[in-house]
Amino acid sequence: MMGTADDRTDRTDRSGRAAARPPSGAGPGRRKAPSGARGDERSRMRAGRAAAGIGVAVLALAACGGSGSGGSSGTSAAATPTPTAAAIAGHLTPPGTHLKFGQPATAGWVPTSLDTGTAAHKALKLQVTVRSVEKGTIADFKNVRLKSAERTSTPYYVKVRIKALGSTPPSGTNDDPDVTIDAIDDRGQQQSNIIFLGTFARCDDARPPKPFANGKSYDSCLAYLMPGGGSIQKVQWNSGPSKANEVTPYFDKPIVWAAT
Repeated sequence: MMGTADDRTDRTDRSGRAAARPPSGAGPGRRKAPSGARGDERSRMRAGRAAAGIGVAVLALAACGGSGSGGSSGTSAAATPTPTAAAIAGHLTPPGTHLKFGQPATAGWVPTSLDTGTAAHKALKLQVTVRSVEKGTIADFKNVRLKSAERTSTPYYVKVRIKALGSTPPSGTNDDPDVTIDAIDDRGQQQSNIIFLGTFARCDDARPPKPFANGKSYDSCLAYLMPGGGSIQKVQWNSGPSKANEVTPYFDKPIVWAAT
């Protein structure tokens, strides 16, 4: 029996099937690419990712109950959360900041519903913590329909916590800040996470509470299948405020989390 279909309209296509989350700057669930300098920059990024062969996947659950064993073969160490200097000062964590897993960043987020046109873009303030990157086993996917090539891949799970720091919630019905998160593999290439047709209990890609403001927070998990012995090494955030006709400084210098 197929698991319950995902009702997230921004992650489904017109046929009702769940749509894979594309790389940053393209497709549903990601920031739109406006005209001018911002659009040109995002177009260059999409072209670079296409050349790198980055793919996305949509996986269907083969039976009710979601994921498999829930075990993992290894887990990266998560540091005890400690505020950064920028967070203490009440400002955004500077572009290009490198943090350890478990350390929070004060990040700016421009929701898809607000990221239109070429005017300056203000960002909603969030506290973003990449808690850990866990290496799973393919047994986690025993109830998931995989292609033959995918059965030799290694799953990785990125666990995040996101907290609203402002009083203004996002205005869009389907705005979700975790779509801003990108994983970086051991070759330095960005990877897109899996979208499941159903509930994958081993790694639940959760939605933010409504309204998402005034200190509310949620935990989410993003799943990846890495072929050829590849691994997820880093996680980055590249959203933030921008001046008119310019990309945000976080686009070229994202906030990055890693084990060390």
